[in-house]
Amino acid sequence: MQKRSSSHSDKLYRKPDAADSGRSVLTDRREDNESSRDDATLVRLFCLWVFLQCFEYTAVPSLEWNLGITVSPDRVVLFILLLAYARRRSHSSRVSQRATIAARMLELFMLLFAVIGTASWFVAGVDAEGEKFYYLTRLFNLSFLPAAAYFIGRRLQYTRTMLKEIRLFLAALGVYLGVTSVSEHFGLNALVFPKYILDPKLGIQFGRSRGPFLDTIGNGGMLLVSFLFLAYLSSSLQGLKRAVTFLLLLLIVLAIYFTDTRAIWLGLAAITAILLTLRTTMRKTAAMIACVTLCGFLSGAGSKFSAYQETLFSRRQNTVDYRLENYQITWRMFEKNPVFGIGFGRFREEWSNYFDKVDARTRDLVDGNHTTLLGILAELGIVGFAAYVAILACLGIICVTAYRRLDEDSWAFERGFVVIASSAFTSLLVLGLTNDLRSTGIVSVCAFWLVGIASSMHCSYLASKSARSFRPTQRVPVLKRVGRGSVFST
Repeated sequence: MQKRSSSHSDKLYRKPDAADSGRSVLTDRREDNESSRDDATLVRLFCLWVFLQCFEYTAVPSLEWNLGITVSPDRVVLFILLLAYARRRSHSSRVSQRATIAARMLELFMLLFAVIGTASWFVAGVDAEGEKFYYLTRLFNLSFLPAAAYFIGRRLQYTRTMLKEIRLFLAALGVYLGVTSVSEHFGLNALVFPKYILDPKLGIQFGRSRGPFLDTIGNGGMLLVSFLFLAYLSSSLQGLKRAVTFLLLLLIVLAIYFTDTRAIWLGLAAITAILLTLRTTMRKTAAMIACVTLCGFLSGAGSKFSAYQETLFSRRQNTVDYRLENYQITWRMFEKNPVFGIGFGRFREEWSNYFDKVDARTRDLVDGNHTTLLGILAELGIVGFAAYVAILACLGIICVTAYRRLDEDSWAFERGFVVIASSAFTSLLVLGLTNDLRSTGIVSVCAFWLVGIASSMHCSYLASKSARSFRPTQRVPVLKRVGRGSVFST
């Protein structure tokens, strides 16, 4: 019996041999390789989804299918992306990285905001008589799609190769949008794609550079994001390649100018200031852009941005009056419906009940709401507004803490992406002050996705730092047989 017990102990507590260690290492490497391939596929699907969101499918009926709900190429790719992520989660045995408090709280607030918005939309019944779920689509643009982008982005294990692919894709997208916008302005129709951009009956703001989005906010917002990535790409190159990418960067700046939209111009000023202030390799590139812009202003080359005549900021006073009246109306709506608001999507139906024709600055508000934050306050009340402000606060905290943590030289590349995420988030705030971002989801999707990347890299840094700082403080017992009935020796 003693020998049998001893033999049994040997099997239970035997020292792992080289074969066991080899199998363990091979298993870990195989899982890492599979996870890396899956994550690379998800990143490419995400880039494809972003690209397909650039187009207005109502202008191309052959690419918009009515299957009970409206289906378009971007929604098909989104469905494939979600399936691929679900498959990746079900096949992975890896434990997700531990997130920071702000990252976890952000997901809770996004879920809360989505629930509040959906409940308000359902109770308001704004889509009850329509054939298409117009306001539900706007709710998805504001809550569900950005939440999905952040949720997936935070859980992927990014490599520098993946990040470089993202950088190259968004830089190339910016070149396409820049060429299209400049060609649209100068009437170079052969270079404009797709051709529906040239139709004045489609979309809004015809005469400005509105690109494939058919509106200047979507086009300008993505030009700002692409500006960031092209600046980062240019700052990493040398010689002729850097000169060429800098010229392409100036092309994007010119396209932003041709949007003739003050919010987009202010967004460019804000992100340029961030690049000049924060410690990255993009400082020199941002300084050169600022100098070129200043030279253009002083030379009077731009009729709407010149030191010698009225700029765009002093023109189109009617749009300023409209927004001031818009702000006042949304505040009145909140005062009378402070808790739950008037209901999601009811602004167009309700504004006339709060409009004072005698003291009004403008004739009416038939163009709809033009502010994101106050629009949420009016339609969802303090409960929805508080949830959305909490989302913005968490986004800001994630960006600031990630930038402060990634201060080692070996993480300089990743810190550049954190700065880009911070800049994209800033441009989102600027655009949301004078525009309703529910009409175009791509700007919010990209900003939330980039912040998700920043959060993922921050967690990777904390994990690597914890691994480097770990030191055993005591001798670990070794399991082996030393005598009859005994299996421990220290």
